[in-house]
Parts: sequence; C-alpha cells; structure tokens
Amino acid sequence: MPQRRRDDETAVTAEYAFFLAETRGLRFALDYLDNCHIPRDILLRAIEQPERRRRSERRRYPRND
Repeated sequence: MPQRRRDDETAVTAEYAFFLAETRGLRFALDYLDNCHIPRDILLRAIEQPERRRRSERRRYPRND
C-alpha cells in the first residue's frame, strides 16, 4: 500500500502545480514541482493536451464515488 499513498500524494501535488500555473505562471509551478521532486513532464503534458489527458484518464481509472 505505500506505493498507492505515494501516487495519491503525487496526484495532489500535480493538481496544485496546475493551479499554480494558472494563477502564478508556468515557471512558478515548475519550480514548485522541482522542490517536491516530482517530474516536470506531468504538468507539461497536462497543459499541452488537457482534453486527451482527461479522456484517457477516465477510461483507465474509473471513479469510485
């Protein structure tokens, strides 16, 4: 289960970085990811192709609400 927790933490960090990119700018968000030791490509892919990311995520990981 430790891997699942790490993935959840990475997801929350990436979502916050996306928020920072929208509010403070991309450079600030990338610096934040560097400080958290999260790969930059997570944010860069989300910004470049948001519709593709969302569509494939829905198919791969169904929600458990």
